[in-house]
Order: sequence, then structure tokens, then C-alpha cells
Amino acid sequence: MFNKLLQTLTDKINKESVIAPCLFFGNNLEILNEEVHTFAQKMCNQFWIPHSYIFTLEDNGEKIKIADVKRFLEFSYSKPGFRLQIFIIENISRFTIQSANSCLKILEEPWIYNLFLLTNSSESGVMDTILSRTHTIQTGGTKLNQKDEFFYSLIQNYVEKKDPEILSYFFRNKTEKDENLKFLY
Repeated sequence: MFNKLLQTLTDKINKESVIAPCLFFGNNLEILNEEVHTFAQKMCNQFWIPHSYIFTLEDNGEKIKIADVKRFLEFSYSKPGFRLQIFIIENISRFTIQSANSCLKILEEPWIYNLFLLTNSSESGVMDTILSRTHTIQTGGTKLNQKDEFFYSLIQNYVEKKDPEILSYFFRNKTEKDENLKFLY
């Protein structure tokens, strides 16, 4: 998967095309972040770019504030001395609404010299406005092949006891895409 993406992005860079930010999903964020960093280094090697042109907003477990985003994106507004500079934001579900909104413009129009690589465990916690501006890539490890006990019990109670709790659950709560997929499975 990463090799195919490397070739696709290489072609776009050679054509001097703007590249939509890539949002990678994976259940194990530590492994995913390592894979994305390795991928970024391969991109740099492909174009003879020093690895110092990889900028990372690391997952420190804290929310990402507007000041963090502004400081991190400073270099994205200047032309690098090379064909590319790479910006990695780990675990973007840490964005506050304000910090996510502050980077929407650069994600929508990233400029031909910028490549944004974003990571998250799933679509949950990612604003729709960010999802609409990114190319999403599922790296595997999805857990849909396992039965979700919560939804299974709701379905079982509805079928066997005519308990309408399942209907209440979906009409009362705003559900995420991941929850809906678990239910459908």
C-alpha cells in the first residue's frame, strides 16, 4: 500500500501538482506513526531532500491548540530549497475545534511544495471538514470482523423481546461512522 502511494505521489510531484493531504487510519497509532515517518523518509530519499524537511507535530497525549498549529505550520508558507517539505500531524483527533478550523485553509490549498501526512485511529473524532479535504487511507487492522457485544445485545433484545431500545439509541444519540459500521456488521 505504501509503495503504491509512493509511486502516485512521486508522479504528482514530478508533474508539480498539488497533493491533497493524506489521512492514514490504523488501530495501533504507535505503529502507524512509525510507518508514516518511514514513508516520509522514503519520499525525502526519492527526491534527495534532507530529512530535516520533515516537520512533525508529535502525539504527546495533549490537545493540539491554535498556537501549536500556527507555530507548526510556519514553514508551510515559505518555499523550501527543495521540491518538497513534509508535515506530519500525529493523532489528529487531538485537535480542538478552533485548532482544526485554523488549519483548514492550508489543508484545502496545501501548495505544491507541501505534503501533509495525518494519522488517526479512525474517523471518529475527526471533523467532517478535515475529512472532506483529505485523501483517507485505511492501513488495515480493522476490527469489523469481531462481533460488537453492545450492538449484538440491542439487536437480540429487539428480535426476541421487541425491546425498542435499539431505535431509541440511534434516534437519541449522534453516532459516528465507525459505530454505524459496527452495527451493520
